[in-house]
Amino acid sequence: MSIHKERDGVWKVRWREGGRNRSVRVHGSYELAKKVLRKKMSARDENRHLDVKREVNFRMSALIDRYWAEYASRKRSSDRERSILERIRREMGTNFVREVDGPTVQRWYRGLTEGGLSAGTAVRHFNVMHHMMKRAATIWSKETGIDRNPVDQVEIYRPDDQRERYLSAEEMKALKNALDLKMYRAGTREINRTFYRLRMIVLIALTTGMRMAEIFGLTWSDLRYSEGLIAVRAKLKGGRIRYVPMIPELAAELRRYPAVIGEERLFPPKRGTKGERQRVESSFETLLEMAGIQNFRFHDLRHTFASWYMMNGGDLYELAKILGHSNIRMTERYAKLGKTHIARTGDTAREMWKLMAEEEGERVASVI
Repeated sequence: MSIHKERDGVWKVRWREGGRNRSVRVHGSYELAKKVLRKKMSARDENRHLDVKREVNFRMSALIDRYWAEYASRKRSSDRERSILERIRREMGTNFVREVDGPTVQRWYRGLTEGGLSAGTAVRHFNVMHHMMKRAATIWSKETGIDRNPVDQVEIYRPDDQRERYLSAEEMKALKNALDLKMYRAGTREINRTFYRLRMIVLIALTTGMRMAEIFGLTWSDLRYSEGLIAVRAKLKGGRIRYVPMIPELAAELRRYPAVIGEERLFPPKRGTKGERQRVESSFETLLEMAGIQNFRFHDLRHTFASWYMMNGGDLYELAKILGHSNIRMTERYAKLGKTHIARTGDTAREMWKLMAEEEGERVASVI
């Protein structure tokens, strides 16, 4: 941006807008030319996410159809995404995409929470909207007419990001005892397959910090025994592959865990399960009750790993990589638990494992 004097009383005001150089002649004083430039810049900044040709009239319903065809329909959670997209269609499908600005999204999100949805469910709706509008503002910007994601202007409360519940040393021991007891059918040495499966899932979550959906997406080829790593390939929160530590104790448990014939996944859906989405709520709650642990959810196992990692001197940036956080701010809530940055990830998980053991040298019986 600049102001050039062409002759006495005539100024040429220049600025850049919409990827082009713009200019206007101002007749009068230099102060008037500066005022005109400020107004032009202010108008540009206020409307830059709508920096489009007015004849672009791409409707939200068309955007929803395209997003479903190219992205949402391919996700593991496609059934849930379809429901969310249809709700968005009902509420703003007739709007032009260029009309959906920050205040519009804010009103839509407020309507979700005031309409009876839980905070967590509202956040899932928000995430779908954010991803869809991000595509609208980038790879589909010519069709939609926007080049900024209006959802970025909205701040929301994410309940899981604020929750700080993690297991104490005593609670970890109690949970491990409950896992070991429920592994066998009452009064026998016969394996209870439901709880044996849950036991393995819980141990993975607790000593790697993996999310539930990531664990259910694991395949046998993801277990890198020689490297002591697990490859996380689940297409969740960015879809990037990352690696998490696999301590020797966890590797030994995984080697004993029986594979399902003809199934590459460690934890394929049970027979009769509808869709690909899997949960562990009821059986996990039974374990928590048995261990005397209250106010705890499965996702808190992830918080437990992260908290103990930092309390044992872990590095914040390394933790962000392990957890798969795309933004370091998501990880910073664990910073207050850190003391020094010298411990390695495997050392943390092994210390947690020792705390859970009933006595030194404990071993689980081999499973056929």
